[in-house]
Amino acid sequence: MAEKTQSLLGQMFKYALVGGVSTTIDIVILRLLHNNLGLVLWLSVALAFLAGTINGYYMNSRWTFGYNTKGKEAIKFSQFATVSLIGLGLTELIVNFYVANISQSLSVAGRLISAYMVGKLIAVAIVFFWNFGANKLWTFREKPTGIAIDKLN
Repeated sequence: MAEKTQSLLGQMFKYALVGGVSTTIDIVILRLLHNNLGLVLWLSVALAFLAGTINGYYMNSRWTFGYNTKGKEAIKFSQFATVSLIGLGLTELIVNFYVANISQSLSVAGRLISAYMVGKLIAVAIVFFWNFGANKLWTFREKPTGIAIDKLN
């Protein structure tokens, strides 16, 4: 059991690292497209999100979960993207709920963290578990090994 727990914690750690890389890619591309190239904001956001999602899919499928997606790329990517879009929706709900109902800013080390960023941090923590769990149990679920059942007679 300890090996399974360690494996799960290891996967969660890798998933968090991949999320950090994917978020960085998302932000860099967003800034490049919108600030530097002047692309409209909604399209810049969508393309940057797509780039982060593609990176997350490839890194998580191969490194985090060690899943062989050969011949199943379209299906597995669509599952991963679905999980990511649901996570994005949950993030929107959490951030907007926090801002509308709690709207508490925080002061950390003399710096003010705005209410929407506090909501975003809460959302990141909650949605991480949704995304990880859904991808582990649905997108990159290991096939059951199957139990051979002999004839009862």
